[in-house]
Amino acid sequence: MATDTMTRTPRTVPGRRGIQPDPGTRPVTAPRHTRPATRTGPGPATARPATRTAGPRPRARSARMPFILLLVGLLGGALVSLLVISTTLAQGAFRITSLQEQNANLARQAQTLTNEIAQAGNPAVIAKKAKQLGMRPNPHLGFIDPGTGKIIVGKPSRAEAAINVPGYTP
Repeated sequence: MATDTMTRTPRTVPGRRGIQPDPGTRPVTAPRHTRPATRTGPGPATARPATRTAGPRPRARSARMPFILLLVGLLGGALVSLLVISTTLAQGAFRITSLQEQNANLARQAQTLTNEIAQAGNPAVIAKKAKQLGMRPNPHLGFIDPGTGKIIVGKPSRAEAAINVPGYTP
């Protein structure tokens, strides 16, 4: 579609007062350095034809203001949310660190208590504590025969002595 750019007419837009030229477009003319200088009177040469519509465009600046306020609001909201997220993560990190230290202390305490229980369960330690409490070993041990239900007192027979009783050495 080839059109002469020198003769293109401006688009028209229906307005309140009939059809008016679109204020965003203006007729295409040749660049200033290729146009002939024309004089209309004793004043300086005018190069631009008077094709613009009369009246300033006061809404151009006021139409940008809500958009700028929206951008500033979004940017401020993003910064505030970033600050809140960062603070929350830092608090979580401090809490995790303190809980890990607490867990390590409790693990040490559990290990210490386990060692104390293992030492207290040693037969030699039990015999020593019993002696401190005034207990003494019974020289006449009695064994119960589970088959007959009899109590055997004194020295057991060789077969009965072969039974291993933990903590007793005849």
